[in-house]
Amino acid sequence: MSAEYWYHLHFKLRLYEADGNAFQRLVADILHAAFPDFEPVSPAGRYGDGGNDGFIRGEGRYFQVYGPHAGSAPQPADVVRKVKEDFAKLRQRYPNLQRYSFVMNDRYRGVPANVSDALLALEQETGVACDAVASHVLADLFMKLPEVRRQMILGGVPTTLPEYVDPRAVAEVLQHLADAPMRVDPSRERAPDFEEKIRFNGLPPAVADRLRSMSYQCGTVEDFLASRGRHLAQAIAMELRELYAQSLATVTSDDADTSALRYVWMIEQLLPPVEHPHSLKAYREAAEVVLAKYFESCDVYAQPGPGRCAP
Repeated sequence: MSAEYWYHLHFKLRLYEADGNAFQRLVADILHAAFPDFEPVSPAGRYGDGGNDGFIRGEGRYFQVYGPHAGSAPQPADVVRKVKEDFAKLRQRYPNLQRYSFVMNDRYRGVPANVSDALLALEQETGVACDAVASHVLADLFMKLPEVRRQMILGGVPTTLPEYVDPRAVAEVLQHLADAPMRVDPSRERAPDFEEKIRFNGLPPAVADRLRSMSYQCGTVEDFLASRGRHLAQAIAMELRELYAQSLATVTSDDADTSALRYVWMIEQLLPPVEHPHSLKAYREAAEVVLAKYFESCDVYAQPGPGRCAP
């Protein structure tokens, strides 16, 4: 999996999960990184934010951010009403308004047509430039950022590490894999239905290649589990089955990236808090090796067979 595709999937997952204030903070981080003169705005008492969630003063450009809850189906008429009401607040409060940008987390579904029509109508009526900033626009801005800024936005470089003890069974093997050198064995034979399971679950080539590559390191996991006893292997298998069930409930999009998003989501859930990017990289690779191991043992992703359907 290329680094660029990796960042794309992680950001797409972050957008998919973000709503409300979390989406507003994510947007502010992206805009501040993309436009150094961007100034975020927080609501001020009973006056609220005046329809202004952030602005670029020198351009007279003001942003209003709308992040509906994941899984909800906002009514287009309600979104149009918000577009118009916030625009009216901005015109009243900010005489230098030159451009109104309505940022909406459409989760790659597209901005509703009547929302785009409403923005066009406002532009024609007032002469103020109006546009919608959808998920794909935010993704384009994010992907153009330097890698260090992308890591900061995704939380890849935590600034503090709280006292933390990971109670999960999988934490033992993750820590071992992150601390010890991996044993790569290209001659290791995979499970007989490995490739069939990849096809059955609709995994894209990038994720399939990642699983194949990580499977060559599964011997390290097997050696560790053999030294710890069957109970640990069984406990981890139960945790991974539950994790996969949670991924089905959390990542419910129906686009071509769904299975890849679940893969990334599970890796993110496996990660413990870490102090620096090097630790994060080691734990990510450890998490992928664990997923490859339990992919083979049929604890994550659907198992092909008569009468079975891939999710």
